[in-house]
Amino acid sequence: MKTLWAEMSAAVEKQKKITDSIIIKMTRSNYRNKINKIRVPEFIGSFLCMAGAALIVFNFRQLTTWYLAACGIVACLVLVLLSFLSVMAIRSLQRINITDNNYRESLLAYAKGRLQFVRIQKINFCLAALLMVTILPVIGELINGQDVFKKPGVWLWYAVLFPFFYWVSAWVLHKYLKIINDAETILKELGNDG
Repeated sequence: MKTLWAEMSAAVEKQKKITDSIIIKMTRSNYRNKINKIRVPEFIGSFLCMAGAALIVFNFRQLTTWYLAACGIVACLVLVLLSFLSVMAIRSLQRINITDNNYRESLLAYAKGRLQFVRIQKINFCLAALLMVTILPVIGELINGQDVFKKPGVWLWYAVLFPFFYWVSAWVLHKYLKIINDAETILKELGNDG
């Protein structure tokens, strides 16, 4: 009877380890799927930022006045910085090692990554506003060959674009926060199962 009891305990323990392993793998997969909903658009945005910076660099000679050249330099720097910060923000959320960390370590790593992600998104918002101010004259010169500062309606463009920019940025941040809150829920469910 004692031997049978020991075998049964070993079988139950083995089954528990297998179940725990499956739960951790499912949690890791679900977490990655949530983070990928942010990662993919951010990587596409980073690629577009780098392409925009390359376009400005290759056509820089067309920016003939000092203020257009200054706008081109600032826009190029902001595009590269936005690209770099976007990748950093995603990496902070992807670095969480659910498999090797215990529940507490995973939540602490997530909290740190989330804080860094939100901080970077706020910096990106400010940089994107600066980009919008500097990119409009550069685009006007590179695409139409016109100096928009010499046009009387340039301020109207800014007046129309800024509310739209603010609305889109707030909408994107809201969506991102919902996704990372869902990712946090996935991690917390791991603690409830354990």
